[in-house]
Amino acid sequence: MMKAVSESSSEGVPQDESRDAQRSPESRLIARARAEAERASQRLGAVFARHQDRPLVDVAARIYARDRDAAGTLVGSAIAFRLFLFFAPLLLFMVGLAGFLSTWIGSREIERAGITGSLAGQINDALNQSHSTRWIATALGLVGMVMAGRALSKVMSAASCLSWGLPVRARARVRALGAVVGFVVGIALVSLLINKIRHEFGLAAAGLSFVAALAVYTIAWLLVSLVFPRATPDPGAVLPGAVLVGLTLAGLQAFSQLYLPGRIEKASELYGAIGTTLVTLGWFFIMGRVIVLSMTLNAVIYERFGSIST
Repeated sequence: MMKAVSESSSEGVPQDESRDAQRSPESRLIARARAEAERASQRLGAVFARHQDRPLVDVAARIYARDRDAAGTLVGSAIAFRLFLFFAPLLLFMVGLAGFLSTWIGSREIERAGITGSLAGQINDALNQSHSTRWIATALGLVGMVMAGRALSKVMSAASCLSWGLPVRARARVRALGAVVGFVVGIALVSLLINKIRHEFGLAAAGLSFVAALAVYTIAWLLVSLVFPRATPDPGAVLPGAVLVGLTLAGLQAFSQLYLPGRIEKASELYGAIGTTLVTLGWFFIMGRVIVLSMTLNAVIYERFGSIST
């Protein structure tokens, strides 16, 4: 009789509750969290199903799916790494070139350009380098720029193929190599120009100069995008991505030149070169990620809405 009572009592208790009682508190917490996550996913799926016909929702979903299929994060990281490899010989080339300009450039000209602190001291050292050193630095920097630019253009070409759903072609054409090198060098020159404007005319003029930089970056990336593979020869198809890249670069430069200098000055004793390195690597990663996202945006908008030009 007692066996029958125990069986009846066990039959009266739900199986899930009996299992839940045997689990540890941590296991029960994890199980509840998984259940909540599953319910939230179902609710989001239901909301998406109701609104998936809306253009913005549809474009966002397509961009997410295309970026995932094209391994956007991985390819963006590869571009960021090659951008870093390109800037290293670029700096070496500029150091060597500064030695040849020492006749016309001195410490006063450096101060007028708005360059102060340790960077100004390093430029002064570059101006005073020996004759043989400047030739070696210039030659090595030029060769390194060509090699790194070739690798960078290959990755960008492959990224464009993946975003447009084309067979991957990782060849580096001379035109693509020249466009990529010119774009990266142009970023450095525009940054120096904005810094000089801020030093000479103040923050208000610098703020207006960032608007001009936005236009320059948008047009420049539009021209660069035209040399990469895509599913249509229509130049308007690369306009959305050019605007995205222009906005990102102008925003990064505004953040780097208006906000970061004061913060880095206060934290230099604590963080030193580590903080500067982290900021630089983060800048490269964001730039590489946005470049891939811009190509995906171009492909999705063209497939969803057609030609912007017509």
